[in-house]
Amino acid sequence: MKFFSATYTDIIKFNRKPNEDFFLISKNQPIFALADGVTQSRFKDGTYAYPAGARAAAQIFCQSAVEYTEKNLKPSRKVIEDAFDFANERIWELNKQEGMIAKLDYVVYDYFDIVGVAGFLVKEKLFFGYVGDCGLAIFAQNNILKFQTKDMVEPAQERARSIYKNWDAMAQNERTKIFHRDFRNNLSGKGYGSFTGEPGVRKYYEIDSLVLKSGDLIVFYSDGFVECLKFPEFIKILRSKDKKALDDFSTNKAKEDNGRFGTDRTLISIII
Repeated sequence: MKFFSATYTDIIKFNRKPNEDFFLISKNQPIFALADGVTQSRFKDGTYAYPAGARAAAQIFCQSAVEYTEKNLKPSRKVIEDAFDFANERIWELNKQEGMIAKLDYVVYDYFDIVGVAGFLVKEKLFFGYVGDCGLAIFAQNNILKFQTKDMVEPAQERARSIYKNWDAMAQNERTKIFHRDFRNNLSGKGYGSFTGEPGVRKYYEIDSLVLKSGDLIVFYSDGFVECLKFPEFIKILRSKDKKALDDFSTNKAKEDNGRFGTDRTLISIII
């Protein structure tokens, strides 16, 4: 089993905010976690709010998910569910400690939160779970995509547009307040999930297991890399574990179209 990983900071905002992604690979077991901190808390003048809670929440998620799984490893989807619960509780503690719960207004002061994906291998079986628009893709030995998780944030945005006919004409702060307050971790299950510490995120756990074949390439990724997965060249680079080639590919694509390729982006790839 061969691992490969990389993370890149937003090419435009690199000097204005930290990389809010984080990933962790267990040193002892084939256990993986990756999180994308959600940039939300910022001041009215547009400056980034410190302490950098989104980055801290991403780190807490990965460390908590891996720690819990290491201690409770067995071939069961329940391990992922319980690891997510444990990580979510730790993120709630962060929000409480930093005063975000008391100051909550969903715009200037909002929960430090993350979307994330985690998984572990037991022999030829992969157990995994995700929330939000982080994801998992599996490519067969011939590099054909055989499985990919579905983004759960974009459908919630489309739902908001269908409910609020003037959605695109609203001020950004108004949209943000509605989306975070009414759609994030909505107990109806008709919104989207994010690890804020709120119990509603459990409605959005997507947990499953898959049997793998020799030569399969597993890719855990944050949404900044989702468009790159469409390029055969990119998949070949992951198989070769060529960091310089990945650096060049990622940099060139970001310069070509920052919106599609240049935001914070992180991946872990594993060849079975």
